[in-house]
Amino acid sequence: MRVCVTRWMVCLSLLGLGPLPLAAQCGDNPGPDGLTWSFDEGENDGFSLFKALGELFTPEMIKDTRRIRAYVRDERFGALLRLCGDMRAVDAIYMKALKITRYNISRALFLSMMATLEHRNVDVKLPVLGAVGLPLTFEEDSLFLLRRNSLPSRLYRDTPEGEHGDKDKLQHFFASAYIAYASESRDVARASGNFVEWGEAQFIVGGVDDPRDKRANRQGERFGHDLITVSNMLPSDYFNLRVDD
Repeated sequence: MRVCVTRWMVCLSLLGLGPLPLAAQCGDNPGPDGLTWSFDEGENDGFSLFKALGELFTPEMIKDTRRIRAYVRDERFGALLRLCGDMRAVDAIYMKALKITRYNISRALFLSMMATLEHRNVDVKLPVLGAVGLPLTFEEDSLFLLRRNSLPSRLYRDTPEGEHGDKDKLQHFFASAYIAYASESRDVARASGNFVEWGEAQFIVGGVDDPRDKRANRQGERFGHDLITVSNMLPSDYFNLRVDD
């Protein structure tokens, strides 16, 4: 935890905000205004008997996915992104996923991927049938758009201008990290990422084999594989990491 808090303090120092009054706002303890990355999403929601009964029969992974997505949509997450920057916001998503899963790294990486899915659906090119829509998330339209718009977007020095930026690279990064960690193999993650890129170019309407996607894939695979031996690494340690072609 000391490593995580130190990173937040460095972030604030670079922004010229001063470490003492504001460091805790990007750390584990709330600052003077109560702002912290570790807020509980949905804490102001009222009690509903039907909702409570529904939760009893809902699989844990689905409930956890709802929680991490609600976290990204929350206005407090937007405030932290503006205060600490995009890289620290990416770290916050992963750290929140760790907290939700009681520090199960594999599940946290999967949740981080689910939190950062940037496409609602894709159109798959099929023989005879043509383009067929394949849903990637079953969120309501308004909730999906709010979450997507809240995602960090300025991830690289060569991030394209515009609101969209590099939001789509987060799903590549965390998916590769999850596969590398779960399989304990960078080769499996590399092969999976390359296959997805090939499949996008061949079967997805408008899809291309994007070298920038592959860069995010490989940075993610390094992150996930390194977590096997060093469990306190953060995503921000890897987005500026040079990777082989």
